[in-house]
Amino acid sequence: MPTLPLQVLDSLTSGVLALDLENRILFLNHALASLLGAEPESWVGRPLPEMAALFDAHFSSQLVFQTRLEIPSDPASTRSEELEWRAEGRSLWLREDSGPLQDASGQIVGRLLVYHDISREKEIDRMKSEFIAVASHELRTPMTSIKGSVDLILSGMAGEITLDAQELLEIAQNGCNRLIRLINDILDLSKIEAGQLKLDLVRMDLSEAVERALLGVKALAGQYEVNLRMERTAELPLVEVDKDRMEQVITNLLSNAIKFSPTNGEVRVEVGVCDGWVQCVVIDHGRGIPEADLHRVFGKFEQVAESRKQGTGLGLAICQALVHEHAGKLWVESKLNEGSRFIVRLPAAS
Repeated sequence: MPTLPLQVLDSLTSGVLALDLENRILFLNHALASLLGAEPESWVGRPLPEMAALFDAHFSSQLVFQTRLEIPSDPASTRSEELEWRAEGRSLWLREDSGPLQDASGQIVGRLLVYHDISREKEIDRMKSEFIAVASHELRTPMTSIKGSVDLILSGMAGEITLDAQELLEIAQNGCNRLIRLINDILDLSKIEAGQLKLDLVRMDLSEAVERALLGVKALAGQYEVNLRMERTAELPLVEVDKDRMEQVITNLLSNAIKFSPTNGEVRVEVGVCDGWVQCVVIDHGRGIPEADLHRVFGKFEQVAESRKQGTGLGLAICQALVHEHAGKLWVESKLNEGSRFIVRLPAAS
């Protein structure tokens, strides 16, 4: 008969999977077993890779099953990502939260993964996105006209202006620029979510996009007194990507890392191969992200922590959507007061 803690876990509507440090299955609750069509008792003690077929049959994640679920190099790290589950003509959206499994003394003995049904939230988010996209489209034309008029006045086309008027017009100009950036971000994200984004795919070395992105954020790094460093493995397979969009992703990740880094800190980019995927990892040593906020990092209009420069709150959502469009995956691993690792994985070009 199961102990009370296991009875509690079996009563949850969220799926629960526990692994030991050798990637053997310690526990599989009835909610997750029901989703996978498995018998919980028959899986206890079995190695995790044997479950690959069950997960791969239902989860449309581009990350291979073992890579997503196995104990990471740092078992104390936490992770959160959204997955689409499909079976028998229906689909659900699940949020997978994973973190260390500890015994009574606090020692890490494995990994715990929990799957929450967020289908309702995703539907509400879709309806909200549709409304915002329509509103943004209608706003862009008048905002562009206002900005154009302000720019012309500041350039002297309407005659000489006083210093006081110039100061007020520059405030208006900055406000217009910020609003236009926000509107363009919203429309970009809406286009991706609607499947209307066209990618100009070329085969390239991912480190080339990283080098261009590093060059693009060099001035920002200098402004915040942050050092930049890149490490690249010798043998790197080519990837098939839209080079401008991939540079956009890496630039955004670097910009965030710089803004959250301490003065005289370092942002490091590691480019290499992991489990057959081409991987780019952006590492900072800032304040990190609280475990409770990890699932919000890639949400729209989310600001999970104060940085030295606030953005639109859409940058990471756009990054994740663009990586998904390239059949890749983007996630974050973070420790509070130690820093964060944003990991991009892309399939190698065949």
